[in-house]
Amino acid sequence: MAKMEKLSAKHPKDTCGEFPPKWKEPLSEEKVRDFEVRSGISLPEDYRRFITTVSKGGTQPFYGLRSIDDGKRKGGLIANVKAKFPYTLKKPLNIAELSDEEYDRLLDACYVNSGFIELCDEGCGMYSILIVNAEDKETYGTVWFYDLADDAGIFPLINPFSGKAMHFIDWLEYYVDRTLELDDDEYFSYSELTGGY
Repeated sequence: MAKMEKLSAKHPKDTCGEFPPKWKEPLSEEKVRDFEVRSGISLPEDYRRFITTVSKGGTQPFYGLRSIDDGKRKGGLIANVKAKFPYTLKKPLNIAELSDEEYDRLLDACYVNSGFIELCDEGCGMYSILIVNAEDKETYGTVWFYDLADDAGIFPLINPFSGKAMHFIDWLEYYVDRTLELDDDEYFSYSELTGGY
């Protein structure tokens, strides 16, 4: 949060959500436990700790950090968290690799939106998602870039320093660090962390 407070000194020309960021109060343990029981999942520990001790959401990154208690809202992604996320770190969804027939089957199957919660909306159909239900243990708790609107795919975000898949705190810290280092007329997208897909 000390790093995040430094964002107040920035004046970006192109920002989606309200800037400087405003952060909401954290959620109670009881509310988070209720969400987990209703959803049949356990939230990743770093994310869970953040939303119960720091903030449940806010006006950044991009169009804002979505809270698990936002309920139904206009726009955004709706995912079935009770179903397993169908991709792994080694086998993401790269639409460029699909045949037309595979692409049509994929859209008909409707299983693309499962096993995750939306973290934030970058705009133009691009999102950051947190995997909360996955068969693959390495995939659980990682943050992915979701871009079906541009026929790109769903890819894990790779930390450029460690070369490993990002978890929630890595993701949020990258946003803060990247925003602080940019000039006010510069812009970044999490797509830059998709490992070259």
